[in-house]
Amino acid sequence: MLFTPKFAKEPEKLRREHVRELFVARSPMTRTANDVLDFFLWLRQCGPDLLQSKQGDAYQRLKVDLDGLYLKE
Repeated sequence: MLFTPKFAKEPEKLRREHVRELFVARSPMTRTANDVLDFFLWLRQCGPDLLQSKQGDAYQRLKVDLDGLYLKE
């Protein structure tokens, strides 16, 4: 196939972008580590497929995905 859709080439990048967009939309004001935890709990219930599927701590990986979007306390 000569033309592969962009999403087929970089699914992890698109997943991360979508997670970041959702986080900003759910917490439009100043975002803190507490907002990250609230978002994680919501995402685990409503969109678990958006959490990284690697082994390990999903919450810590989410914090890495959201780096730069919230104030670290």
